[in-house]
Amino acid sequence: MIFEKKYLPIGSVVSLINDSRRLLIIGRQLYSETNHVIRDFVALEYPNGFISSAEKFILFDRKEIEVVYHYGYVDEREMELDKLLYEAEYKGEEGEEKQ
Repeated sequence: MIFEKKYLPIGSVVSLINDSRRLLIIGRQLYSETNHVIRDFVALEYPNGFISSAEKFILFDRKEIEVVYHYGYVDEREMELDKLLYEAEYKGEEGEEKQ
């Protein structure tokens, strides 16, 4: 079941390529106002987590992950959301896979 997932679950802790910080994933498929694209994940620095509203979220894609230190909680609801996120990402309006 877990190995079929396309997105890491909330609560996963990762590090990115060329970045020594550990990041706690707090959300998925977030629109980046700066780059005008949808990024796979939104995270905060671990172990600090959310400290203040002035804090900047860290947005990144799956391909930028170098190490997964902790894999977050997965149940049936998480698996269903993963499927919906994947379908939204890879299916066009007519249901055809994007190139």
